Amino acid sequence: MPVVIEIKNSAKLKRARAILGAKSNVETLELALDRVVESEEPKLTKPKKNDLPESFWDDLFSQRPILPAGSTSQAIIDERNEDRS
Repeated sequence: MPVVIEIKNSAKLKRARAILGAKSNVETLELALDRVVESEEPKLTKPKKNDLPESFWDDLFSQRPILPAGSTSQAIIDERNEDRS
């Protein structure tokens, strides 16, 4: 569907055209719109590739502590005593 667009700042259009390497003003606008849609698309439809699934975190934090009871506080006390030496 064709749309008529009025560009008030022709300098910005020329700059965008040069940056995008477009051959025409129409191509410049199409490329710019494609980039905006790609970068601003909701995360639900485009999840990050490096994200871990929610089940990973649920499984991780549902486990019981691996260290024996009281061992963390003893480690802190031992470290403080070493610093005083």
